[in-house]
Amino acid sequence: MENNFIGKKTKNDERYTPAILVKPILEYIPKGSTVWCPFDLKNSEFVIALKEHGCKVIYSHISTGQDFFKYEPKEHYDYIVSNPPFSCKLSVLEKLYTLNKPFAMLLNLECLNYQEIGNFFLDKNLELLIVDKKVSFDGKTASFNTSYFCNKMLPEKLRFVHLQHNNTNKNFVPSRMYIK
Repeated sequence: MENNFIGKKTKNDERYTPAILVKPILEYIPKGSTVWCPFDLKNSEFVIALKEHGCKVIYSHISTGQDFFKYEPKEHYDYIVSNPPFSCKLSVLEKLYTLNKPFAMLLNLECLNYQEIGNFFLDKNLELLIVDKKVSFDGKTASFNTSYFCNKMLPEKLRFVHLQHNNTNKNFVPSRMYIK
């Protein structure tokens, strides 16, 4: 199997997105749309929230034999939304732009400081939906901001959104992806 990962695969690749981070993108996805979630299973917060929002959802995951770099749904889809593995973000972005579909991917904002990522976006449309908190995936204080990197999704290049809390301590709600 070809290795499409940029950087070393780490234990931090599989971070399950909490519901509080899914809600901000729903506003930009019309009800009735079909959304492909390429790094998700049926109990993903993306899959659950998008269905509740009135979307049809196609989900896939490498653990079920659907490698994002080799798989694309046969049926029509309008948007691609997910949280990709941390170690292969550049490869994911490269494929997303070749698919030429509107997308929203959760990535750490600090990756814009990476020379490879910065160079990649020089000639690309990039829209950012930035949340105002460093949201926790595990209940502990997060060390970086995770926000949406989008293409053909937002009405302008830069949008900020307020979250009620950062999903830590008494406000912590784990992703349902942790429930087997």
